This record gives sequence, structure tokens and C-alpha cells, in this order.
Amino acid sequence: MNNPINILENNKQIELSVGIYSLKVLGGWKVIVNNFFIILREVDGKTKIKSKDTFWKFQSYAFGKRAKIIASIDIPKKAKYEIEFVNVTDLKVKKSNLMFFGPSQNYLPMKEIEIFIE
Repeated sequence: MNNPINILENNKQIELSVGIYSLKVLGGWKVIVNNFFIILREVDGKTKIKSKDTFWKFQSYAFGKRAKIIASIDIPKKAKYEIEFVNVTDLKVKKSNLMFFGPSQNYLPMKEIEIFIE
């Protein structure tokens, strides 16, 4: 099982098997992605994979925090990958997605936003 990764931690390494993975944002359910995406680079190879936006943005809980699926990643072969977060400042997260709470909520600071690959 992988651990959450803060979006400010580029070049973190993660080992993934073949399959399609969900990219979840931890911290809130009101997520604005804009141009944010991740790139996985194979550590000992040439494979480079970009995350793909997903239509169904399910919300759940992971690691005791609110989580929302924002993208998917198709891994073609088992390997160790290095993670690069692109356009980090474009990712905005609020704790609740209810309109009632919207105006009174601030966006989470970037240092509190984590990504989880499942």
C-alpha cells in the first residue's frame, strides 16, 4: 500500500504494478483541478505517463480524510516511478463541496493537500 504524498514533494518515488489507478486528492471534497496533472517517469527506463482527467469524480474517505478522485493513471509495466506534480498552484481544495459552506470556507493551504494513488 502506498502512502499519501504532499503536492509540494516532487521527485518522490513509488512502485506500481500493471493496472489502472485512481488519483485521489486528500483534504476536501470541493476540488478545482484546472491545469493540474501528474507525470510518472520510470526510474530505470524511458516510460513517461501523464495522468488523465476522469469524468466520475467520486468522493470518499482515505487515511481518515476526505478524498476525491480527480484522475486516472494507466501503468503499462511494473516498475518504480518518480512523481512530478505539474501546475501545482492550479489545484484548489475546500473541505466541503456544499454551496451553503462555500463562501465561508477558505481553500486549503498547498502544504496540507496530499495526493494518493490507489
